[in-house]
Amino acid sequence: MFLKDYIKVYPKVISLENASVLIRLSSKMFFKKAGISEKNIINEKIRNVNSYQLDPLDKSLSITHWARFLNFKIKNLMNNYLVDTKSMSFYNQINTVDQIEMLKYEKTFHYNFHVDDGPHFKRTLSCILFLNNDYDGGQLTFKDLKEEEEFTIENIPGSAIVWPSNFLYPHTVKPVEKGVRYSIVAWGH
Repeated sequence: MFLKDYIKVYPKVISLENASVLIRLSSKMFFKKAGISEKNIINEKIRNVNSYQLDPLDKSLSITHWARFLNFKIKNLMNNYLVDTKSMSFYNQINTVDQIEMLKYEKTFHYNFHVDDGPHFKRTLSCILFLNNDYDGGQLTFKDLKEEEEFTIENIPGSAIVWPSNFLYPHTVKPVEKGVRYSIVAWGH
């Protein structure tokens, strides 16, 4: 399948110890309901998840450290993706990683099918870094519109997935049935 060729999973992007530290650090974060569109509209029927922006200029030195660490890791990962998919001539390179966020999906939380790029967002590549898998449900699932089929990405803590942000890659996070799902999301251009 053509689309699957451009959805890449990278194992061991961060250590399990680092993933655990990030989850522990989340207890000190003030999560907010994540919205949709450039207006950040809260609509829990479409997207029900809590989010915390990891800002490299945060007052907390711990948050600053992790934001910079993740920015470095994700930007390198996205540029490796361009080499791996032979897309370097089309995209050049990723110079900026935007909106690094920690997402916290609790029981019943989900995000319906959507794409990450649009008229108000300049996004070339999307990345999700999995932090844990001690929950039920919450699967990251893509839909191949041409083949009219869905496929799910295995969640392995410390691994990341990178794919083009465009309209060809609608994806969803299925409702969490038990436990809490933690992940890091970011977009590059």
